[in-house]
Amino acid sequence: MDNIFIEYAPIIIVVIGFLTAYRIFVTPNQLQNEISKLEKELDKKYVQKEVYKVVITELKEDISEIKEKLDIIYNAIINKNKVNK
Repeated sequence: MDNIFIEYAPIIIVVIGFLTAYRIFVTPNQLQNEISKLEKELDKKYVQKEVYKVVITELKEDISEIKEKLDIIYNAIINKNKVNK
C-alpha cells in the first residue's frame, strides 16, 4: 500500500497544486463573495423579470390611453369638418 502511495505521490501533489492554483475549490466565504459580485454585476446589466412585466403592462396601458385620446381628437376634427361643410 505504501509503495502505491509513494509511486503516485508526485501526481497527487501536481493535481492538488493545479486545483489550488486555479481555485477549483473555494471556501464558502469566497464563494459567497463571488456570488454577491456576480449579483451586483447582473443587477447593473439586466432588469428583473417582475420589473419588466410591470413596466410592459404600464407601457401598454399608456399606449391604449394615447390611442383613445387620438380617436377623440380625430373624431373632433372630422365632426368639425362636417359642420363647416
